Amino acid sequence: MLIFLIAIDGSGYSDSAVDYVVRRARLCKEPVHAHLLNVQVSLAGVNVKLFIKPESVESYYRDEGTKVLEKPRAVLAAAGIACDHHIGVGDPGQVIADYARAKRCDEIVMGTHGRGALAGAVMGSVARNVVQLSPVPVVLVKSAPAGSTGSP
Repeated sequence: MLIFLIAIDGSGYSDSAVDYVVRRARLCKEPVHAHLLNVQVSLAGVNVKLFIKPESVESYYRDEGTKVLEKPRAVLAAAGIACDHHIGVGDPGQVIADYARAKRCDEIVMGTHGRGALAGAVMGSVARNVVQLSPVPVVLVKSAPAGSTGSP
């Protein structure tokens, strides 16, 4: 069985990553399983701890993550791809790499904005961090311009 971890941030870029896995699954002779992962950045600053109950913060992470994962779950279900979904909290690159290790994934698939080297150096990059930390191959899917076709 081929096991994918798809990082989902709710953008069109992560939609492209899901579409890539659907296309890849159609080409596979073996069964495919997907883990969808949304990572919420921690709100655990001093002010948050003083004014908001931990249960409320956990509920916030769960609610936001569930909303983001709804569409990708439906797309995979419509394609007949079994999936589990997860919501992590923390540094996205580290959380993604840790989940891939824990779930024994064969590949991590994630969308990328495809910015140039200078923008990536100035702004930082979750994708670059995942590539550095990942125990498995990482496929970065750059969204194709509208109207173009491509293969996986």
